[in-house]
Amino acid sequence: MNAPLQKLRQLILPPRPDPARSRRIAEGRLMIGCLVAFGIFITIGVRIVGLADASASTRLAQSAAAITTERGRILDRKGRLLAGNLPITVLHADPSEIMDARDAAAKLAPFLNHHDHASLIKLLTKKTRYVELDRQLPPKRHAQILQLGIPGVYFAKGAVRVYPREHAAAHILGHVDTDNIGIAGIEKSLNAKLAAGEDVTLSIDLGLQAVIRREIQQQIDKFEAIGGASILLDIKSGEMLAVASLPDFNPNQFALASDDMRFNRATKGLYEMGSTFKVLNTAIALESGAATTNQRFEVSKPMRVSRFTITDYHPHNKPLNVPEILIYSSNIGSARMAEAIGAETQRAFMDKLGLLDRLELEIPEISRPLSPKSWHRTTTVTVSYGHGISISPAHLASAVAAASGNGHWIQPTLLKRQTGDSPLRLRVFSEQTARAVRSMMRLVISHEDGTGNFAEARGYMVGGKTGTAEKIQIGGYNKKANLATFVATFPVHDPRYVIVILVDEPKGQKHSHGYATAGWVVAPAIRRIVEQIAPMLGVLPVDEKSPLIRQKLLLDFTIGRPVKRIEAMQKSPGLGSWVAWAVRPCRR
Repeated sequence: MNAPLQKLRQLILPPRPDPARSRRIAEGRLMIGCLVAFGIFITIGVRIVGLADASASTRLAQSAAAITTERGRILDRKGRLLAGNLPITVLHADPSEIMDARDAAAKLAPFLNHHDHASLIKLLTKKTRYVELDRQLPPKRHAQILQLGIPGVYFAKGAVRVYPREHAAAHILGHVDTDNIGIAGIEKSLNAKLAAGEDVTLSIDLGLQAVIRREIQQQIDKFEAIGGASILLDIKSGEMLAVASLPDFNPNQFALASDDMRFNRATKGLYEMGSTFKVLNTAIALESGAATTNQRFEVSKPMRVSRFTITDYHPHNKPLNVPEILIYSSNIGSARMAEAIGAETQRAFMDKLGLLDRLELEIPEISRPLSPKSWHRTTTVTVSYGHGISISPAHLASAVAAASGNGHWIQPTLLKRQTGDSPLRLRVFSEQTARAVRSMMRLVISHEDGTGNFAEARGYMVGGKTGTAEKIQIGGYNKKANLATFVATFPVHDPRYVIVILVDEPKGQKHSHGYATAGWVVAPAIRRIVEQIAPMLGVLPVDEKSPLIRQKLLLDFTIGRPVKRIEAMQKSPGLGSWVAWAVRPCRR
């Protein structure tokens, strides 16, 4: 090959390198790559281990902090302890320091009731720096385990949440988890404050709570009901002095409570309150100008609305005025008043009374009322006697407090209000309207034909209204399952307190002549409760016949004269009069 071609070939195809030299270069490059990769691997590994240790240390520190933090107490309005802390010894271990997990488990098992040998081995071999073995270690076992001298096993001072009053106000207090974090009730809603060590004082009075819970339980047992609820509300401050829901539970044994026990019927349960709504309907009619106290409405014939026929439990063959409609609990009369009020006005008042929204209470267990999206004629008339809208007992208490107090709706609370607090107040009714309403509520109990006669607590001037409603079920109403409700105000001449009691699915008994209506089921409990709590609240009995009291009651309505039937029977309970009283028809 000539020289030019040789040069051209060398330019196009460079000469092959020496094989031995190329291998040496490749081996060097591979070695360098391996060293770099190994270095990166070591760096990442060290970093991961460091992060793991840091995470474990953090978790350990957090666990220790959670154990040792003194959670704030929960007190009733008089400073009595409802929820506090009990010092305990916490047994824990660091599995990374356990040399022989099987041996350690064998030594620990006889002293730990919650773990056997197998479960301890699993705990002591976990890839973690902290495992809890026992949260409530008695002093004797503490000393015995200490003598074992097992490396990696430690003791720490801690506290467990305790509820010394057990069932009292359980639904309001709620509960905490194993890390002392609130999971229900006040414990949950005010967890941040309590976790910071601040005490919380409730509006609840432990003594009042005990009375109301006991009396409701008695009626539940007597009428074989499935549950009940009650609210005692201070009209002037909006404070809830007692809140009971039955069945309830022991917060110290929260895990053993069923869903039904944990359900708060007083604030979360939604019910059609039946004829108790006639109090609100009457107040709205008077305030809006749709009716006057002596105005009469035709009730002699059933009222047809859409596909529904409205009737009265006991028909009347003459028109009834407003007080008589409430005394006799006339559905027809209430419906005709509601038509005079009008749908728009009725709904506006329901909104002002907080019956269309959730109550802003200090617990998470609050439900939004169930109300129709469109407010037609059918809604208007059925709402007038407590159907077509479902609310909680807490809703009913705050609304009736406005209608029978001084006319103001006051934001209710579960916390004790301090001097100078300014709760939300909304003027809904005039003082004149509220005065007339509570006077009529008094007649529901004192009049011989009133539906709430059994609620008479002599001297304490109780006014009220019964409500018996069939429970809603799929496809309509269950005629065999009632809700018996009573709302009461006392004393009516100087309104201070509202009581709502609901008994869920009472059954007629021999002693009630087969009736399971509110007049038989709830009214007697109202009387017993008022007689017990009135002295505790500083409410003194008065003489209803005194001119001052009668003037305050405005008992000048054009109705049959209130009779003192109960007082007469109490003075001379003749057999004939008692039988006539006991077997009389009881209305809603």
